[in-house]
Amino acid sequence: MKQKILIVEDYPPMRQILCDILNDYFDLLVAEDGTKALEICENTLPDLIISDIMMPNTNGLAMLDSLKSNPSTKDIPLIFITALTEIEDKHKGLEMGAIDYLYKPFDAKELIFKAQNILKDRENWMSKYEIGRLKQENQINLADKNVLFVNATKKYIADHLSNTDLSVRLIASNLEMSLSTFERYFEKYFQETPKVYIRKKRLEKAYLLFKNNYTSVADVAFSVGFNSLSYFCKCFKDQYKVSPSSIINKGTV
Repeated sequence: MKQKILIVEDYPPMRQILCDILNDYFDLLVAEDGTKALEICENTLPDLIISDIMMPNTNGLAMLDSLKSNPSTKDIPLIFITALTEIEDKHKGLEMGAIDYLYKPFDAKELIFKAQNILKDRENWMSKYEIGRLKQENQINLADKNVLFVNATKKYIADHLSNTDLSVRLIASNLEMSLSTFERYFEKYFQETPKVYIRKKRLEKAYLLFKNNYTSVADVAFSVGFNSLSYFCKCFKDQYKVSPSSIINKGTV
Protein backbone atom coordinates (compact mmCIF):
# COMPACT_ATOMS: atom_id res chain seq x y z
CA MET A 1 0.00 0.00 0.00
CA LYS A 2 1.46 3.34 -1.10
CA GLN A 3 1.59 6.13 1.44
CA LYS A 4 -0.47 9.24 0.77
CA ILE A 5 1.07 12.63 0.06
CA LEU A 6 -0.99 15.81 -0.19
CA ILE A 7 0.43 18.35 -2.66
CA VAL A 8 -0.66 21.94 -1.97
CA GLU A 9 0.28 24.31 -4.80
CA ASP A 10 -1.74 27.09 -6.45
CA TYR A 11 0.30 27.27 -9.68
CA PRO A 12 -1.01 24.52 -12.02
CA PRO A 13 2.26 23.85 -13.92
CA MET A 14 4.19 23.42 -10.66
CA ARG A 15 1.40 21.24 -9.29
CA GLN A 16 1.75 18.99 -12.33
CA ILE A 17 5.54 18.84 -11.99
CA LEU A 18 5.24 17.68 -8.39
CA CYS A 19 2.66 15.07 -9.37
CA ASP A 20 4.87 13.80 -12.19
CA ILE A 21 7.85 13.47 -9.83
CA LEU A 22 6.01 11.70 -7.00
CA ASN A 23 3.29 9.73 -8.77
CA ASP A 24 5.32 6.52 -9.17
CA TYR A 25 6.18 6.39 -5.49
CA PHE A 26 3.11 7.59 -3.60
CA ASP A 27 -0.66 7.94 -3.75
CA LEU A 28 -1.28 11.64 -4.34
CA LEU A 29 -3.91 14.07 -3.15
CA VAL A 30 -3.95 17.58 -4.64
CA ALA A 31 -5.15 20.96 -3.38
CA GLU A 32 -4.81 24.39 -4.97
CA ASP A 33 -4.58 26.28 -1.67
CA GLY A 34 -4.50 25.85 2.09
CA THR A 35 -8.27 26.10 2.45
CA LYS A 36 -8.86 23.11 0.16
CA ALA A 37 -5.97 21.24 1.80
CA LEU A 38 -7.56 21.58 5.25
CA GLU A 39 -10.85 20.24 3.88
CA ILE A 40 -9.04 17.22 2.42
CA CYS A 41 -7.27 16.55 5.71
CA GLU A 42 -10.62 16.47 7.52
CA ASN A 43 -11.73 13.56 5.32
CA THR A 44 -8.50 11.79 4.39
CA LEU A 45 -5.44 12.13 6.60
CA PRO A 46 -2.34 12.20 4.39
CA ASP A 47 0.95 10.73 5.58
CA LEU A 48 2.88 13.80 4.40
CA ILE A 49 2.09 17.28 3.07
CA ILE A 50 4.25 19.06 0.50
CA SER A 51 3.16 22.68 0.20
CA ASP A 52 3.95 26.06 -1.27
CA ILE A 53 3.85 29.05 1.12
CA MET A 54 2.51 31.94 -0.97
CA MET A 55 -1.04 30.95 -2.00
CA PRO A 56 -4.45 32.68 -2.19
CA ASN A 57 -7.13 32.21 0.47
CA THR A 58 -5.17 30.30 3.11
CA ASN A 59 -1.38 30.46 2.66
CA GLY A 60 1.04 27.75 3.72
CA LEU A 61 1.91 29.20 7.13
CA ALA A 62 -1.75 29.74 8.05
CA MET A 63 -2.55 26.21 6.90
CA LEU A 64 0.29 24.82 9.02
CA ASP A 65 -0.98 26.74 12.05
CA SER A 66 -4.46 25.20 11.57
CA LEU A 67 -3.01 21.72 11.15
CA LYS A 68 -0.97 21.98 14.34
CA SER A 69 -4.02 23.26 16.25
CA ASN A 70 -6.09 20.20 15.32
CA PRO A 71 -5.36 17.04 17.38
CA SER A 72 -6.18 14.79 14.42
CA THR A 73 -3.75 16.53 12.02
CA LYS A 74 -1.05 17.96 14.29
CA ASP A 75 1.36 15.06 13.69
CA ILE A 76 1.26 15.14 9.88
CA PRO A 77 4.78 16.09 8.69
CA LEU A 78 5.05 18.97 6.23
CA ILE A 79 7.70 20.03 3.72
CA PHE A 80 7.56 23.57 2.35
CA ILE A 81 8.62 24.12 -1.25
CA THR A 82 8.95 27.85 -1.85
CA ALA A 83 10.63 30.54 -3.89
CA LEU A 84 11.04 32.68 -0.78
CA THR A 85 14.62 33.23 0.31
CA GLU A 86 14.10 35.39 3.41
CA ILE A 87 15.58 33.63 6.41
CA GLU A 88 12.74 34.94 8.62
CA ASP A 89 10.17 32.99 6.62
CA LYS A 90 12.16 29.80 6.95
CA HIS A 91 12.59 30.32 10.69
CA LYS A 92 8.86 31.01 11.05
CA GLY A 93 7.87 27.81 9.27
CA LEU A 94 10.33 25.67 11.22
CA GLU A 95 9.22 27.27 14.49
CA MET A 96 5.59 26.41 13.67
CA GLY A 97 6.45 22.77 13.00
CA ALA A 98 7.45 22.38 9.34
CA ILE A 99 9.83 19.45 9.11
CA ASP A 100 11.89 20.65 6.13
CA TYR A 101 12.27 23.18 3.31
CA LEU A 102 13.13 22.97 -0.37
CA TYR A 103 13.67 26.04 -2.53
CA LYS A 104 12.57 26.42 -6.14
CA PRO A 105 14.11 25.32 -8.40
CA PHE A 106 14.63 22.04 -6.55
CA ASP A 107 16.20 18.70 -7.42
CA ALA A 108 13.59 16.00 -8.12
CA LYS A 109 15.61 13.19 -6.55
CA GLU A 110 16.23 15.24 -3.42
CA LEU A 111 12.48 15.71 -3.04
CA ILE A 112 11.81 11.99 -3.47
CA PHE A 113 14.53 10.99 -1.00
CA LYS A 114 13.40 13.55 1.59
CA ALA A 115 9.80 12.36 1.33
CA GLN A 116 10.78 8.69 1.60
CA ASN A 117 13.06 9.29 4.58
CA ILE A 118 10.51 11.37 6.45
CA LEU A 119 7.78 8.79 5.90
CA LYS A 120 10.05 5.93 6.92
CA ASP A 121 11.02 7.71 10.13
CA ARG A 122 7.38 8.55 10.85
CA GLU A 123 6.24 4.98 10.22
CA ASN A 124 8.92 3.63 12.57
CA TRP A 125 7.94 6.16 15.22
CA MET A 126 4.23 5.39 14.90
CA SER A 127 4.80 1.65 15.08
CA LYS A 128 6.89 2.01 18.23
CA TYR A 129 4.34 4.40 19.74
CA GLU A 130 1.41 2.12 18.93
CA ILE A 131 3.14 -0.98 20.30
CA GLY A 132 4.18 0.89 23.43
CA ARG A 133 0.66 2.19 23.99
CA LEU A 134 -0.89 -1.25 23.58
CA LYS A 135 1.59 -2.87 25.94
CA GLN A 136 1.12 -0.13 28.50
CA GLU A 137 -2.67 -0.41 28.48
CA ASN A 138 -2.71 -4.15 28.95
CA GLN A 139 0.04 -6.49 30.05
CA ILE A 140 -0.57 -9.01 27.30
CA ASN A 141 1.69 -9.92 24.44
CA LEU A 142 1.54 -8.37 20.99
CA ALA A 143 0.11 -11.50 19.37
CA ASP A 144 -2.89 -11.30 21.69
CA LYS A 145 -3.25 -7.62 20.83
CA ASN A 146 -3.42 -8.46 17.15
CA VAL A 147 -6.19 -10.96 17.84
CA LEU A 148 -8.06 -8.34 19.86
CA PHE A 149 -7.71 -5.84 17.02
CA VAL A 150 -9.11 -8.28 14.47
CA ASN A 151 -11.98 -9.39 16.71
CA ALA A 152 -12.89 -5.85 17.79
CA THR A 153 -12.86 -4.67 14.17
CA LYS A 154 -15.03 -7.56 12.97
CA LYS A 155 -17.52 -7.04 15.79
CA TYR A 156 -17.84 -3.30 15.29
CA ILE A 157 -18.41 -3.70 11.55
CA ALA A 158 -20.92 -6.52 12.06
CA ASP A 159 -22.84 -4.50 14.65
CA HIS A 160 -23.04 -1.39 12.43
CA LEU A 161 -23.61 -2.75 8.92
CA SER A 162 -27.02 -1.09 8.75
CA ASN A 163 -25.49 2.33 9.39
CA THR A 164 -25.13 4.10 6.05
CA ASP A 165 -22.60 6.45 7.68
CA LEU A 166 -20.28 3.61 8.68
CA SER A 167 -16.81 4.70 7.61
CA VAL A 168 -13.18 3.75 8.08
CA ARG A 169 -12.62 6.91 10.12
CA LEU A 170 -15.55 6.02 12.41
CA ILE A 171 -14.21 2.51 13.07
CA ALA A 172 -10.68 3.81 13.72
CA SER A 173 -12.03 6.40 16.14
CA ASN A 174 -14.06 3.75 18.00
CA LEU A 175 -10.93 1.62 18.37
CA GLU A 176 -8.97 4.70 19.50
CA MET A 177 -6.46 4.44 16.65
CA SER A 178 -5.28 6.98 14.12
CA LEU A 179 -6.77 6.54 10.66
CA SER A 180 -3.44 5.73 9.00
CA THR A 181 -2.48 3.20 11.70
CA PHE A 182 -5.87 1.51 11.53
CA GLU A 183 -5.72 1.21 7.73
CA ARG A 184 -2.20 -0.22 7.90
CA TYR A 185 -3.16 -2.81 10.55
CA PHE A 186 -6.37 -3.68 8.73
CA GLU A 187 -4.71 -4.40 5.40
CA LYS A 188 -2.00 -6.40 7.17
CA TYR A 189 -4.41 -8.73 8.98
CA PHE A 190 -7.41 -8.74 6.61
CA GLN A 191 -5.47 -8.69 3.32
CA GLU A 192 -7.87 -6.17 1.77
CA THR A 193 -8.98 -2.59 2.27
CA PRO A 194 -11.59 -1.73 4.93
CA LYS A 195 -14.03 -0.42 2.32
CA VAL A 196 -13.91 -3.66 0.32
CA TYR A 197 -14.33 -5.74 3.48
CA ILE A 198 -17.33 -3.70 4.67
CA ARG A 199 -19.02 -3.99 1.28
CA LYS A 200 -18.49 -7.77 1.21
CA LYS A 201 -19.94 -8.16 4.70
CA ARG A 202 -22.97 -6.08 3.77
CA LEU A 203 -23.59 -8.25 0.73
CA GLU A 204 -23.14 -11.44 2.76
CA LYS A 205 -25.77 -10.23 5.22
CA ALA A 206 -28.08 -9.39 2.33
CA TYR A 207 -27.57 -12.88 0.94
CA LEU A 208 -28.62 -14.39 4.26
CA LEU A 209 -31.69 -12.17 4.40
CA PHE A 210 -32.78 -13.36 0.96
CA LYS A 211 -32.15 -16.91 2.11
CA ASN A 212 -34.54 -16.27 5.00
CA ASN A 213 -37.30 -15.28 2.59
CA TYR A 214 -36.92 -11.52 2.51
CA THR A 215 -38.40 -10.61 -0.88
CA SER A 216 -38.04 -6.82 -0.99
CA VAL A 217 -34.74 -5.95 -2.61
CA ALA A 218 -35.04 -2.33 -1.52
CA ASP A 219 -35.71 -3.21 2.12
CA VAL A 220 -32.75 -5.57 2.21
CA ALA A 221 -30.45 -3.08 0.50
CA PHE A 222 -31.24 -0.30 2.96
CA SER A 223 -31.13 -2.65 5.97
CA VAL A 224 -27.51 -3.56 5.21
CA GLY A 225 -26.37 0.04 4.82
CA PHE A 226 -26.68 0.79 1.09
CA ASN A 227 -28.35 4.12 0.35
CA SER A 228 -28.54 3.45 -3.39
CA LEU A 229 -30.63 0.54 -4.68
CA SER A 230 -28.94 0.52 -8.09
CA TYR A 231 -25.48 0.42 -6.53
CA PHE A 232 -26.54 -2.40 -4.20
CA CYS A 233 -27.81 -4.47 -7.15
CA LYS A 234 -24.60 -3.85 -9.09
CA CYS A 235 -22.39 -4.86 -6.13
CA PHE A 236 -24.54 -7.91 -5.39
CA LYS A 237 -24.32 -9.11 -8.96
CA ASP A 238 -20.56 -8.50 -9.03
CA GLN A 239 -20.11 -10.65 -5.92
CA TYR A 240 -22.64 -13.44 -6.55
CA LYS A 241 -22.90 -13.32 -10.36
CA VAL A 242 -26.70 -13.13 -10.22
CA SER A 243 -29.10 -10.30 -9.48
CA PRO A 244 -31.07 -10.17 -6.22
CA SER A 245 -34.40 -10.31 -8.09
CA SER A 246 -33.43 -13.46 -10.00
CA ILE A 247 -32.59 -15.19 -6.72
CA ILE A 248 -35.92 -14.20 -5.22
CA ASN A 249 -37.90 -15.21 -8.31
CA LYS A 250 -36.21 -18.60 -8.63
CA GLY A 251 -36.15 -19.27 -4.91
CA THR A 252 -32.68 -20.76 -5.30
CA VAL A 253 -30.78 -18.92 -2.64
